This record gives sequence, structure tokens and C-alpha cells, in this order.
Amino acid sequence: MAPSFSLSFLLSFMLTILLICPTHAHNNVQVSEKVLYDICHNHADYSFCVKALKSDPSASLPDLVGLTNVSINLADVATNKTLELIASLKSKTSDPLLASQYESCRVFYGHIVHIIEDAKKAWKAGDYETVFVKAGGILTYNVDCSDALTFKEASSLREANKEVYNCFTTLLRVSKSLTKDG
Repeated sequence: MAPSFSLSFLLSFMLTILLICPTHAHNNVQVSEKVLYDICHNHADYSFCVKALKSDPSASLPDLVGLTNVSINLADVATNKTLELIASLKSKTSDPLLASQYESCRVFYGHIVHIIEDAKKAWKAGDYETVFVKAGGILTYNVDCSDALTFKEASSLREANKEVYNCFTTLLRVSKSLTKDG
């Protein structure tokens, strides 16, 4: 009786593994050029998207989970550089209206930094739906900063903000491919 119980337990365990693993198998598949095309083809800046996703020096094309991590890290770096730029520009202007616009963007980027941290935690937990939602929320703050900038003198911030937008659009597209609807 004992051998039969052990065998049935082993078979049940193996069946459970087989049923669970395929649902996450697409996450660990190496990314092909076709998958990159599918992710980036509707991106506002296709070449930015492809270049960003290929920027990880540790692998030519990691899996989708790895690409999501690459995207989060690129977006994080771009966000922090933009925050530094905002602080520098604000300290150099004597125009109170322009300073006010920079301050608005600083506040928006403060929210972005917190949301990125939430996205990192979600990524580490394997919660790609939340990563996708957080990326979309970040884009709202990014667009709010763009809308706040009306002065010609803010052109360097507009460019940096556009790069951040491209990073988060890339993250949004990659993380979407890891969701149930992706």
C-alpha cells in the first residue's frame, strides 16, 4: 500500500507542476527579433524602443521578465537624471513663472520616483499586472509635466521629459506582454 500511495503522490505532484508551469512559460522564453518587433512596432519611437530593449550588456536578448527589468532600470535612470536637471534649471532661473513650472515638474517627478519603486517591488514579486498599471500611471505624471512647460527656455527639460516618456512607454509595452491580456 505504501508504494502505491508514494506513486500516486508523485504523479499528483508532477501533474500539478505541469499544470502550473505552462502558464508562466512564456515569461521565460528568449525574446526573438519578432517579439521585439511586436513590442515596439506601435511605439512612438520604434528605434528608441528596440535600442533600449537591446541595451542590456549581460544578454543579447533576455526573456520578457528580463526585458521588463531592463526597462524599469532605464526608466529609473532617466527619471533621476531628469530630476537632477529640474533642480539645476530651477536654481538658475530668475523668472518666477518658469521656476513655478519647474517646481510643478519636480513634484510630478517625485510621484514618478515613488511609483517606480512600487513597480520594482511588483517586478521582484512577479506581479507583472501591477508593473503594467504603474507604468501607465507614471505616463500620466510625465504628460502633466509636459503640459506644465510653456516657456521656450524649458526646451532641455522637454527633451529629457520626452526620453522619460519613451522609457516608460517601452516599459508599458514590455510589461503588457507579461500580463494575462498581453
